[in-house]
Amino acid sequence: MKRFEKSSLAGLILAGGKSRRMNLFDKSQKELDNETLLERQIKKVANQLDIIIINSNSSRIKTEYEKFPVLKDLFTGNLGPLAGIYTGLEWLQRKKKNVKWLFTFPVDSPFFPDNIVETFLKNYNDEKIIIAKSGENIHPVFAMWSVDLIKELENSLKKKILKIDAFTKNFKFKVVNFPIFDYDPFFNINNELDLLNAEKIQKTLNKRGAKKL
Repeated sequence: MKRFEKSSLAGLILAGGKSRRMNLFDKSQKELDNETLLERQIKKVANQLDIIIINSNSSRIKTEYEKFPVLKDLFTGNLGPLAGIYTGLEWLQRKKKNVKWLFTFPVDSPFFPDNIVETFLKNYNDEKIIIAKSGENIHPVFAMWSVDLIKELENSLKKKILKIDAFTKNFKFKVVNFPIFDYDPFFNINNELDLLNAEKIQKTLNKRGAKKL
């Protein structure tokens, strides 16, 4: 396995969406097990990576999480996760030139694997992008991105090519499968019903004596 220096890796928490299905309430501030979704993701990512960036268009998040770089989309108009990924890559290019890889984590998937970074790195073989999969579902927002992609990503956004799969198909990429046990580790929270289901999953984990995230 190729050796990766931890200083060459960074994590980006994607929290820039409009939360339309949450009645425009900032989804990142919804609580699960007495923590906001954003707080949970920060803790989980921090267990795997040292450099953490947050993509959010909320001035409140920028104020409350000033310990971290909180980056607004460089492309306006709520263009989706690719805009957030580009924003993270552009910041790394300016501020952290030694970082070669950006890992992305959506704020609304609180149960992602604790070894996702390690698993991506173990499966790396000169790809530009590595993407998570569970069962039959691909999860393109859980991915590992080469910082070399920044120019191509900028051009894609300028052309309004906004779907991740439409972008990634132009590069060498790999899909890595993660097992599903009692629940999909990439379960995501889009609405209040999903939040209730997430609470049920968390209660099951707590009953098993799982460590609080």
